[in-house]
Amino acid sequence: MLRKLLFLGFCLGFPFYLSLPIFALVYSVDMVIDKVGGETSLLDYPVGIALDEVQGRVFVSDWGGNRILVFGKDGQLLRKIPGLKNPAGIAVDHKRKRLLVAEQKANRVVIFDLDTLTLQGSLKVRKKPLSEPRGIWVAEDGTVYVADTGQSRIVVFGENGEEMFSFGREGMGDDEFYHPRGVALDPSGNLWVVDTLHHCVKVFDGHGRYLFRFGDGLNQPKYVTFFGNFAFLSDYRNHRVLVYDLAGKLQGSIGEEEQLFSFPEGLFIDGMGKLWVADAGNNRIVRIDLGYLVRPVEYLKVLLAEGRMQEFSRVFEHLSPEVKKNPEVGCLLFEFYRKKGDLEASISQAEELFLSDEKGRSEWKRVLGKLYAEKGYKLFEEGSAEGARDFFLRSFQYGRFASIFPYLFVSLLHGGGEYVWILVLLVLFGVLLLVYVRLRAEQERRWRRW
Repeated sequence: MLRKLLFLGFCLGFPFYLSLPIFALVYSVDMVIDKVGGETSLLDYPVGIALDEVQGRVFVSDWGGNRILVFGKDGQLLRKIPGLKNPAGIAVDHKRKRLLVAEQKANRVVIFDLDTLTLQGSLKVRKKPLSEPRGIWVAEDGTVYVADTGQSRIVVFGENGEEMFSFGREGMGDDEFYHPRGVALDPSGNLWVVDTLHHCVKVFDGHGRYLFRFGDGLNQPKYVTFFGNFAFLSDYRNHRVLVYDLAGKLQGSIGEEEQLFSFPEGLFIDGMGKLWVADAGNNRIVRIDLGYLVRPVEYLKVLLAEGRMQEFSRVFEHLSPEVKKNPEVGCLLFEFYRKKGDLEASISQAEELFLSDEKGRSEWKRVLGKLYAEKGYKLFEEGSAEGARDFFLRSFQYGRFASIFPYLFVSLLHGGGEYVWILVLLVLFGVLLLVYVRLRAEQERRWRRW
């Protein structure tokens, strides 16, 4: 106790110059489309969903109502396209100004003009007609991929709408399916096929060559879509949407804990990070804000400001490695550790930012000087004088000059220390200064007497 009092007294006497289980992802439901005006039941088992972000329209294939419904992004009904036979998958092709719809019971994929929504024709097959097609995907180059569900195969069409080739058949092999529903290209150009009644997803290269599969715990998955390095999959009979990385590793779930969905089908994610879900069993469309995927810095700032520390940790855990390398995100993680009072993690994060953030390096050096001093005081109070001395020295070396005094004090008490000789010089200087002051005072008294 005496040693601590001496230590504090000594320091105060000198001026100081200077974060495989399934995780529920963070999200919020910000809109539900289920009624318009006085209608009590607008939708009748919606299956497919796609957005025209240029004109701000939402297309929904109302499977039970045999029609396409067109909504504004505010959920207001704009138009109905009736007369279809159980429309399922739906896709928007902005570049070629077309809307494609897999018309299940008509055994075809029809094409509408995207501006006028008038029927233009259908995709042209070469030999075998389609049988109850369900899923559809349009690539950037205009290639169209169709899940020909009734024949358990994938049919690929060119930009002109004519069949190029097909692959797959009914069976248990890697390149065989059993009533596939969803089909989509990932950002790497690989084709994901949702093999619904085999309860898995199979991934192929652009030429239809099998790569890998995954799907532990799935129960009749239906459709898949992508956003960045994330894949979103509707796990139909488990009433949830699952999130994977591009290697098929499970990252989290949406709606499972809250029992939000009932037999979810089609999915679409817009440019603002909004996930649109065809919640078929509930006869509605649910829009979910996953804004942290596109605005991670702003989202994390809000969580920190509101003190939602657990949610901050969960969101940060699911950010991509590229986003985590952002210095601004690193600063928020540092602030998170400081608010938690985790000194060790704060030091580690500051050290990482000191090395990686070139523009802010001088500031992180100053911060580290302060943190090392804080660690030194903590160690001294815990009785670890040697560790305290090392951190005070490190603090001094990182520009916190005031840390030399506690360093010298600890060194004097316990011996050793690279800068003990400075203390000796300071003491000698102090003695000489005291002698000089006394001599001057004595000389001044003599002059006054004279």
